[in-house]
Amino acid sequence: MYQTMTQIGRTYGVDAKSVGKILYLLKIRDPEHPEQKGFPYEQAVVHGIAKAYTGRTGEPYYRYDIERIKEEFEAELQRLKAESPEQQTVPEKAATPPPTGTVEAKLQEMLTLLNNVLQTGDINGIYRLKGHIADIYALLAERS
Repeated sequence: MYQTMTQIGRTYGVDAKSVGKILYLLKIRDPEHPEQKGFPYEQAVVHGIAKAYTGRTGEPYYRYDIERIKEEFEAELQRLKAESPEQQTVPEKAATPPPTGTVEAKLQEMLTLLNNVLQTGDINGIYRLKGHIADIYALLAERS
């Protein structure tokens, strides 16, 4: 099942940025991609680890089938958590409840996260908003 980095992070109790870092370390994402930094390597797409989707604006984004690399991903996650556990987990104040599968619930999560960013000045929450937007596109696609 293809998921956004935000969705994968929720499964493992880390933020999307940590998931992306692991995907770089596993050579799934390409830091030098000619279109956009962070797009996956062609091999990841060919082997079914990454799959392109198109957002409403027409811009591509990628989802990942973490089950295909689960052992490597979990091993790297454990290594990163051992190195700096405080940086790998989502801070309690920014934690969001598990998604309920509705656009309305996802929008409520986004509003809460945006309010938190405005109150605390922690701009890392903006990156999670981008993941939530991708989740909404997926929910809308499932309805179609």
